[in-house]
Amino acid sequence: MSAEFAVPDSENVALMLKKLSALWKNRAAVNKSQLEYSDLEFDHTKKDFCESLLPFRQHDAWKEAPEEVKANCFSYAWGIYNLKTIYIECDIVTPACEDIIKCPPVNSPNRADLQDVMSEALLDEALHTRMSVMACNYIYDRRKLEPLNYTDFNLINWRREMLAGCSAEWQRRLTRFAVACASETLITDYLKVMAEDRSIQRICHEVTRVHAEDEWSHSSVFSYVAYDIVRDLGSAERKYLRDTMLKTADLFADNELGAWETVFRLSGMPYAREIISETERCNEINIYLDSAETVISRIGL
Repeated sequence: MSAEFAVPDSENVALMLKKLSALWKNRAAVNKSQLEYSDLEFDHTKKDFCESLLPFRQHDAWKEAPEEVKANCFSYAWGIYNLKTIYIECDIVTPACEDIIKCPPVNSPNRADLQDVMSEALLDEALHTRMSVMACNYIYDRRKLEPLNYTDFNLINWRREMLAGCSAEWQRRLTRFAVACASETLITDYLKVMAEDRSIQRICHEVTRVHAEDEWSHSSVFSYVAYDIVRDLGSAERKYLRDTMLKTADLFADNELGAWETVFRLSGMPYAREIISETERCNEINIYLDSAETVISRIGL
């Protein structure tokens, strides 16, 4: 921990957790009437995803691909994004919330507040999962596309391997929290692009906007929960938490080219093999690493 960094005292942490809980009651999507997708106009001419988020957007074969093929790829990009979101919510964030709800940090004086904010986050994640399922299937239905079935996301596989390699319960618990904390911070950067892009399909813009509003709060929730966790960690445990969060940033930004291979096959993309091969060398992880470093610094690791 940096010598200049001072972990907020318990009273300040408790105050912020209460403020975040009050904010949740007023702003969280789960506490509002749900978006009716059928009320939104579907525009067949609009893209279903932001081209700026495609890892191969500068590749010549992509630029020269038939417009119909590219349109299908945009729709499947929405499918990949939502499917990965579902896995993150279910397999990464939910278990971390459950850890704190079931067994808050032993020496924390904020036990009840921690359980409160994490149970609120857990409700949010259930709604986000439902939103992703419905929004994804909505696009498949409107575009008359075969749904994408893909289960091999690299971030999920790496987390599973990390947990399998842990030799102690403290490692497993810190791994679950570190991956979730980093993911909740990093997803806000990703969501921000689509949440602010009104040129894409309206449902895609609206779903990501609603999701983004919740995730901006979740990033703060996990940071303040982290204060109570970090407070009692030794140097080796802090290093383990920091290293795991940084590695999460790397995997979070993974291009998931296995999913894209499947999409290119479904869409009939010309020169798919070349696109995949040459995109493997391109990974724009710096924006994610910057965000990870920021939260790591914020919680004093």
